[in-house]
Amino acid sequence: MVVVTILLGGLAWLGLWTGLYGVIRARRERRLRRYGVTVTATRATMSRGGYVYPDATGTYRGFLHGEAGPTITVIHPPEDPADVLVPMLPFTHLVDTYAGAVLVFCSGVMVVLHAVMALIFFLDG
Repeated sequence: MVVVTILLGGLAWLGLWTGLYGVIRARRERRLRRYGVTVTATRATMSRGGYVYPDATGTYRGFLHGEAGPTITVIHPPEDPADVLVPMLPFTHLVDTYAGAVLVFCSGVMVVLHAVMALIFFLDG
């Protein structure tokens, strides 16, 4: 019973944090699409992953990302151009938002049930 309680509790917390990450990232991307600055980043090296983009002052900033294309679109907040985000495809953004919300709800229920189950287990004896 202890093993089952620990496994269910661990899965519940893992699902809760994973769902929260998806919802928070989707919300941040939606906010940045609305209020952020969209620029095109170009590949900085011949190898995959290094990109540079100009900010509002003309300073070039670099970041690493797993894209393979010669240019990608990035978004950053106007007050902090170093906080860059590569937007997801619209379908991926939609799935991330709703799957994260479902995970948060279901895992929240599992966390509550886990707490009740652990309480009953420890009170019984």
